[in-house]
Amino acid sequence: MNAAKFKEVCRKILPPYAVVGLSLLVISNLLVYYGARMLNAWLGRTYLDMTGAIDGVIPVIPAFSIIYFIAFPFWYLTYFLICRSDRDRCWRVVITDVAAKMLCGVIFVLIPTTNVRPAVTGNGLGETILNFIYATDSPDNLFPSIHCLESWICFLAIRDEEKVPTWIKTSAFVLAFLICLSTLFTKQHVFVDMIAGVMIADFSWNLGTPEFVRALRLGRKLGRV
Repeated sequence: MNAAKFKEVCRKILPPYAVVGLSLLVISNLLVYYGARMLNAWLGRTYLDMTGAIDGVIPVIPAFSIIYFIAFPFWYLTYFLICRSDRDRCWRVVITDVAAKMLCGVIFVLIPTTNVRPAVTGNGLGETILNFIYATDSPDNLFPSIHCLESWICFLAIRDEEKVPTWIKTSAFVLAFLICLSTLFTKQHVFVDMIAGVMIADFSWNLGTPEFVRALRLGRKLGRV
């Protein structure tokens, strides 16, 4: 395969506008998540524990750590498929996600939160994954839950795809719902974190309507790469 043919194949797999869009998703995520953490550390902020009464009756279920981990391929695959499918759909997802992340970043700095994680006993698969999550993910940037936010945006994006079969839309809803529950059963988040993540995802999705995307003409300006 010559260079021209290879380039053509790459463009079919992931069009240039999708490359730009996906890059913006990654960059905004890194800036918000790590930027807020660094800024709060630099400012010496005091972290608030928003654990409520309802969280006290929610048990730790290590098996849900598997679902919590499944969220990552769910996000990546959904964003990849949506962004490569159509320019307008791509930019609606990008606008939604970046707007939601920016809002989360502001909240992370204004209301820095943390929680107390329980000790994990046992050596099963769920316990092993949960210990790994605790060891690699600091208990901050919790309110709103990015895990819930990303999962709900993915569900909304799939739900509004006209050509997607109903069973896939239903599966996306069930998976997003289970991922939200997993943030509670793994004690990675508290109840208000989950609710806030879903609400911001829904607000941002409604903000980035197809009409709004076309008005900004992002598909035309940023897609010409």
